[in-house]
Amino acid sequence: MSNDGAQGERLLTKCEVAQLCRVETRTVDRWVAAGKITCYRTPGGRLLFRERDVLMTADQMANRSRQQAAETDLLSNRFV
Repeated sequence: MSNDGAQGERLLTKCEVAQLCRVETRTVDRWVAAGKITCYRTPGGRLLFRERDVLMTADQMANRSRQQAAETDLLSNRFV
């Protein structure tokens, strides 16, 4: 979905966000409820997301996952 009024900025639906992040739409709902991802509500109640916000959030989550995996590896090597 494109938004001509936002200077070429692409807006995504909840389903498109889920596909992009390879998660279920319910996960996107949880991210919204937890404040992990920014969304905009249309007058009709539909949620829209800026593509750049989604990509930035996904990158931050991936970095956290990598960091947690590295910390787990360090801890498991202590006990070997």
